Amino acid sequence: MGVEFEKVNRENVSVLKVTGNLDTSTAKLLKKALLDLVKEEHYNIVVDMRKVVQINYMGVGTLLERLRQVRKLSGDLKLAGLNQITRKALSMVGASKVFETYDSEEAAIASFTSREEHTKAVAGPLG
Repeated sequence: MGVEFEKVNRENVSVLKVTGNLDTSTAKLLKKALLDLVKEEHYNIVVDMRKVVQINYMGVGTLLERLRQVRKLSGDLKLAGLNQITRKALSMVGASKVFETYDSEEAAIASFTSREEHTKAVAGPLG
């Protein structure tokens, strides 16, 4: 089984819906899909993994690379819809401590909004 991607823009967040396997043979495709979002200046990204069958160290490594990249650009990459297999794979390599994960795409998107509102409240009004 290969991998398929669907890109959807919601509010100020880009969602990359992934279907299939994230492994050695598909990691380059994941990297390209995420790089395309960054090139389009989409730095708040949710990777919806509800339909990911399996992920190996190459897939996790690719996600970690892009996470570092978007954080340098004041963005973030969050994961949604992890199943037991993908959750275990992330945990085995310690990546579950690095990523914010959410049960649903909607919850992950909402987390960006609440973060922005918190930042505005802390910064206070300009002037």
